[in-house]
Amino acid sequence: MKKFVSSLFLSVSVLGLLLNSCTQKWEIKNPYENVDWKNYNRYKANLHTHTTCSDGKLSPQQVVDKYHELGYQILAITDHNEVTYPWDSFSQLSFSSKSQERLQVGIIDSGAVIFEDRNPDKLQMFAIQGNEVSSPHHIGSLFSNYRKGSGEEYQIIEEIGKKNGLVIINHPGRYTSRNPEKYNADWYMRLFQHFDFVTGIEIYNQGDRYPTDRILWDSVLVKTMPERPVWGYSNDDFHEGMENLGRNWNLFILPELNEECIRQAMHNGQFFHIYAPKGHNGPKLPVIESIEVSSKKGIIKINSIGHDSIQWISGGKIVSTGNSIYLSKFTDINGYIRAEIFGQGSVIGTQPFGIVLK
Repeated sequence: MKKFVSSLFLSVSVLGLLLNSCTQKWEIKNPYENVDWKNYNRYKANLHTHTTCSDGKLSPQQVVDKYHELGYQILAITDHNEVTYPWDSFSQLSFSSKSQERLQVGIIDSGAVIFEDRNPDKLQMFAIQGNEVSSPHHIGSLFSNYRKGSGEEYQIIEEIGKKNGLVIINHPGRYTSRNPEKYNADWYMRLFQHFDFVTGIEIYNQGDRYPTDRILWDSVLVKTMPERPVWGYSNDDFHEGMENLGRNWNLFILPELNEECIRQAMHNGQFFHIYAPKGHNGPKLPVIESIEVSSKKGIIKINSIGHDSIQWISGGKIVSTGNSIYLSKFTDINGYIRAEIFGQGSVIGTQPFGIVLK
């Protein structure tokens, strides 16, 4: 009799689990929903670089030429509190007083302060007007001619928005380490909820200079997702030293290379972030060929080649591995899931998928 009761209890429990999994419904907010994987092109982008117009070691055209040689098609020069733009008017710009001082002591050579024009169309590149507003928090201003203003972050960002600019919060790990009481996850959460044109934060900068950037990112995502996505960016923050050029980039998936498509991708998260420690001379990176999402079944599948492993992360923790994630197996997904695809030391990251259990 006891065996019969135990077997009956086990059968009822299994049946309950099966019925529960069948009645579960998800809404998966997919940042790549509108991607035509067969026909859209992929464009390498760096959105944070410096020249001798501020504290970089190369002239504007030298920076452009270096990225062009590496196959980049989207580039933003973001000199500190300066707008080094347009590219076809570089010759009309002036190098900074800091560059003058560095020239006098031999840190940079004379070629770095001789400016030449560049035509982005001839280079088949898209030039984004940019600036790194550098006080009090470094803020990446894109698609805007905003230069320098006074006040706190909210005031500066509001002014960028009035000029129809988009914003990336640069290397937040620097500020969370210096002033953790102010620059915590709640502070960034409020910032993202206040401004819809602040698109995301750098989670890789100058290699992996601030690993806590990703810890902060996940902490913010727990608080904002799925309602308010925050995208992760990877940028060189190139100043000097060729070893710091071409290790971090973003791969945009676009129907065309123009401002409208880039803006839309930055709003929707239609790109991957990449960190390759050995740069473009290192091992070949994995390739994400497509991503399949089924809200009905609660499945996200990454079709990738050349990878060693794939990790799925939610709430800052690895919750699963492999090409696919089956949401029916989990009860603790914190409003989002994101994937990291590893290959021979490099990592390609997806943007977070919003997860809603109905």
